[in-house]
Formats: sequence, structure tokens, C-alpha cells
Amino acid sequence: MRHHPVDTPGSRENGAAGLPPHGSRSRRRMPPLVRRVTLRVAVAWLALVAGLGWWMSQRTVAEWLARVEASAAYESQATVRVMDRLFAEMASVANMVSHQASVIELATRYRTDPPGAAGLTREQRAVQFTGDPLVRKVGDFMDALCSDLNYARIYMNNLSSNTVTASNWDEPGSIVGMIYTGRAYLTDALRHGSSHMFGIARLNRSPSYFVSSRIEGADNVPLGSVTVKFDAPDMALYLTGEHIALVVNSEGRVTTSSSAPFMLRNVGALLPPGSVRPADGDEEPGEPMAIHAMAGQGQAGQWLIDGRPYLLRRQALTNTQYQLLTLASLDQLAPMRQQHFLTAMLVALFGMALIVFASQVVGQMLMRRQDERHAAMQISALNAELSAALTDAKAKDRQKVEILGYIGHDLRAPLATISGYSALLLADAHEKQHKRLLTIQRSVKYQLGLIDELLEYAKAELQPLAVQPVATDLGLLLDDISEYAIVLCAQQNNRFRHHPSERMPRQVGLDGKRLQQVLLNLLSNAAKFTRGGVVTLSVTAKPEGEACALRFEVSDTGIGIDLNQGTDIFGAFRHIQAASGGTGLGLFIAQRIVTAMGGSLSVASRPGQGTTFSFVLSAPIIDASGSDWSVALQRETEPGGPSPEPVLPRNALPEDQALDELARLALDGRLTDIERWIERHAQEAAHAPFVALLHDLLERFDFAGVHGLALQGRSHSGSSMG
Repeated sequence: MRHHPVDTPGSRENGAAGLPPHGSRSRRRMPPLVRRVTLRVAVAWLALVAGLGWWMSQRTVAEWLARVEASAAYESQATVRVMDRLFAEMASVANMVSHQASVIELATRYRTDPPGAAGLTREQRAVQFTGDPLVRKVGDFMDALCSDLNYARIYMNNLSSNTVTASNWDEPGSIVGMIYTGRAYLTDALRHGSSHMFGIARLNRSPSYFVSSRIEGADNVPLGSVTVKFDAPDMALYLTGEHIALVVNSEGRVTTSSSAPFMLRNVGALLPPGSVRPADGDEEPGEPMAIHAMAGQGQAGQWLIDGRPYLLRRQALTNTQYQLLTLASLDQLAPMRQQHFLTAMLVALFGMALIVFASQVVGQMLMRRQDERHAAMQISALNAELSAALTDAKAKDRQKVEILGYIGHDLRAPLATISGYSALLLADAHEKQHKRLLTIQRSVKYQLGLIDELLEYAKAELQPLAVQPVATDLGLLLDDISEYAIVLCAQQNNRFRHHPSERMPRQVGLDGKRLQQVLLNLLSNAAKFTRGGVVTLSVTAKPEGEACALRFEVSDTGIGIDLNQGTDIFGAFRHIQAASGGTGLGLFIAQRIVTAMGGSLSVASRPGQGTTFSFVLSAPIIDASGSDWSVALQRETEPGGPSPEPVLPRNALPEDQALDELARLALDGRLTDIERWIERHAQEAAHAPFVALLHDLLERFDFAGVHGLALQGRSHSGSSMG
């Protein structure tokens, strides 16, 4: 009697002896090797992020500081010119008034005060002076100047420092009769002929600038002085700009400021060492500001003023004791560095998370492989199933890699077209770019079609690159491909030639999108491996009953391929040249598509002489009567380069002096002055062609072209005269 073994739960458990219990893998520790490698990679990653982050932050901050410094320097130069003009104008007005005949006559009449005048009140002295018609006449003249030039006041003092007349002689608060004894600017004017001073007005306590000029009689005898007063708040209106502008006197006191907190404060620490002089007279030096230089590498010219960082730019005003200080705020510097630090921290944390995750994945993979090896030794019956499952998984992964490789490679050609035409558009953007814009739109449409195909494949898990013949306008398709090829060839200064048959069918039944993929892949490779040569697309059509045999050939004069090496150039991820920079999928994709369409891709090449790829497809003609065959035109483009210079007759050119001026303006990039130049010379009808060319160059901001046009006209002028 035979006994059959009984399949009990205990026997199944014993048969699986040695296998780790379910879920025990997650509770096992990571292998020591993985932990050591993870630690080293983490330390290297943190060191890399710290070093690279510090370098990038320093470079970014240095570039930002350079822009701020350039802006402050430009603004400082512009403001200095304005301030110099204001002070020069004040001195000129004071000197002009002091040389007026009526002023000299009035100063001669009241050269000194009569005895007892000091005992009178200001109002009594004012009544005596204003009773004189000449005093009122000169005062009205001074008032008109004040109104025109926005000065606070113009007044005249005699040798007794008494105010004889002023621009406000008829106002209740007139200073006529006011004796300014001991005023330094009056004394210096009588001694040296002119003087400058900043002070606080006694009447309205307004900070003001005083510029005085001596009145001289016969034989240069001093008779008195004329003073122009300009209030600092009014002068501050000229300090407009992005940065803070300070006018500082030799004592370091801020006399005019575009920022209220700096007004009348002392910033002598910002002036060059040894240039600050002690205060003279009765004016205070001002409350000092807390100023400290920011020590450190790359921080020259940076100061902390009342706790805020600034970039300093100093420039002295001409013929005055004042200096202009331009302070560019550096408040953004600390937040910028903090942002850089936070960005580096986020990058470091993200990288650490990836490293930890990768280590977990690798550890799990190692433990899984250990379990698989252990299970293979214990349960040989599962080996075949596991092997089949692994093979199937690898096949699916390979299939996914190939389809992603197809899509990734085919995105390159339209993206290259977009890049090429975008560069042309940016360089010469105007309404004439309609055709190039249409090319960009076609590229985008082609790109979206590839993406849609990837999405459809991911959803339905179908085989990629299915061939679907439809009615296709062959001529239009080849024109589109030629437009792409022109841009691809222009990137490396190649010529493109399109040589179709004399007669081509209009409508054929084939998959136009797949044919476009093949030709663009071949043209892209040809343009990539050719520099300064020729890329040719040849298409021939041979009738075969109701169908036609279409032969496509893409040839170049590039580096060529050594076919004797035995390399399978049509294999996936195979590079023709190591430095090509591609994925090695172009020829693999082209071969697969041509085979699916019923053809075979062949190659002929010699190193250094170029390469030719060709294939033949049979496609049905939509209208086989022969009436639907059209005459195809050949097409050839030259490499992109500068347009030929236009040749203008001599009578269409302005004079040589005007052309020289135009060349200088273009060299300096002075757009407004060039537009004014055009206005001056556009009145001549003979100059219309030259002005039209000039307008076209200015629309593109092509100052180099304007300069060249001016020099060209100059050379034509010289040759015609010779």
C-alpha cells in the first residue's frame, strides 16, 4: 500500500525555510557599506554646496555692487555739472549786477553811512534809503532777476555793511537798512573781489548760500558789494536721482541734501583725511553722524552711516569749497546675502534628502538581491518564474527608454529652429518678420504633436511610432522641411541646397509626419557635422503605375564616417563622434521609421569628404492621371552674413562734415542727437534715400550700422571727388 505525502501547512512552511518573514526586510538595518558610502557622499555634497554657494554669492554681490557703483558714478557726474552751473551762475549774476552803471552810481552815493546812522532803527534807515528813486530802481532790477532765476534774494551793501537796497525793498520784511557787521562773505568780497559762504539766515533761519561780488568805482576803488542768496531747500530741488546727494562744505557740514535726515549734519568723517577745516565765524559745524568704514575685502568705499550701509562717491565742485557726496544705499546687500544663504540651505537639504532616499533605495535593492539569492538557493522552483518576470520587466523598461529616447531626440530639431529664428527676431524685430514667425509656430505645433504622442502611448501602452498614411501635400511638406534646414545649416555657416525632380506629384499617400521626422534627423546630423560646407536634400519621383517611387537623399560635405571600423551607426544610443553632444538616437529613429514605411536606410561615406544617407519609399498618387504633377523649383541659400552695403549717388549724401558728425554720434550711441541730426538733414529731398536707410538702422538700434553707413558715405564722397 503506497502512501502519498500530505501537503500540510507545516510542510509548506518547512519548504520555505530560510526565507525572511514578510515585512522583516523593512526592519533590517541598512548594510554597513551603504551607510559608509552615504556618509561620504553627504559630506562631499555639503562641502560642494558650501563652496559653490559662497563663490556664486560673492560673484553675484560683486556684480550688483559694480552696477550700483557705476550708477552712483554716473549720477555724481551729472549732479556735479548741475551744481557747478548753479554756483557759476550765482557768481556770474553777482558780478554782472555789481558792474551795472546804476549800481555803481548808487554805491558811490551811499559808499559809507553818514554819522548817526548806526543809532537809527532798521526801519528808519530803510525809509531814508527807499526815498531815493535810484534805490527803488535798482531794487526792482534785483527783484526781476530773483523772479527769473528763482533766487531767494539779491541785495547791495556799502562799506559800512549796511544794506542799501534789496530785491524785497518794498515788502514788510525788507532787509533794507539791515547792518550785517562781521559777515565773512562781505568782508572777503571787499578784500578779494568775490566770496562764497554757507550760513543760516538771521531773519527766517533758512540755510542759504551767499555769493558776493565787489562793486568798484574809478581806479578800482571798492564801493560796496552785491550778494546773491540762494536758499538750500530750493537748491535741493536740483538734487534728483536714485541715490542720496549731499553738498558738504569744508567743515564737513551738509549744506544741501536730497534726504532730510542728513541736512545740516556733520559728515566730516566721509571727507578725505586732512581736508576738513575747523569752523570759522559764528556758524556751528553741525551734529556729527555716526560714521564707520566697513572693513573687509571688497568693501572699499562702503560706510555705515547711522547704522545703515552706503557706497560712497566723492567729487569736488569747481571753484568752490564744497564737495558732492553721492551715497548709494546698500540696504539690499544683507537681505541678498541672506537669500543666498537660504537658497544654499534649501539646495543642501534637497540634495541630502535625495542622498538619503537614494541610499534607502540602494540599501533596499542590495537587501532584495540578498534575499533573491537566498531564495534562489532554497526554492529552485521559483527561479524560472523570477527570471521570466525579470526579463519581462527589463523588456518593458527598455521599451519605455526607447520611446522616451524617440521623443527626446525629435524635440531637438524644432527647438533648434525656434532658437535660430528667435535669435534673428531679437536681432531685427519688425513687421517684415512674418514668415519667420510662421516658422516658429510650425515648430511649436510639431513639438506639441510629439508630446501628444507620448501622452497617448503612456495612457494606452500602445506601440510607438505607428505609421498612418494620409493624403499629403508633398511640395508643401518639402518646403516646410527646407525652412527648418535653412536655420539648422545657418548655425554653422553652411549652405543648404534643395534639388527636387523637375516634376513632382502634388498629393501622395504617406505618413508626412514620420517622413518629416526622418528628414529632419538626417538634416540635423548633416548640419551638425558640417562647418562652412554644403548640405543637400535631393528628391526624385519616378511614376510606377498609380504609385510613384520617391527617392530621398541627404548629403553633406562634413567630417564623414569611417565605415571600416565596423560600428553599427544605426544602433540606439550610438554616437558617430564622441564630441557630437547628442543622445545617439537620430539614425536609430530614422532607420526604424523608414523600415516601418517599407523602405531601407543606406549610407555612403568617406572620412573628411562627407556623408550621404538615402532611402526609397513607394507611395500611391492621389490623382494618378498625371494632371496633378507640378514643376518643382530648386532652392539654394547662402550662409547668413551681413547684407551688402547700399550704394548711393553722391548727390543723395549730406556734406562730409555732417557725415563725420553722424559717425561720431553713432560711435557714442547718442540716439537723441542722431534723431535731431536726421531732422536737420531730412528737409533736402535729395537726401531721402540716405535718411530712409538711416531710419531703418535706428529702428533696430544698430549704431554700428549707422556708423558704417556714415563712413561709407564719406568714402564714396572721397572717391567721387578724386
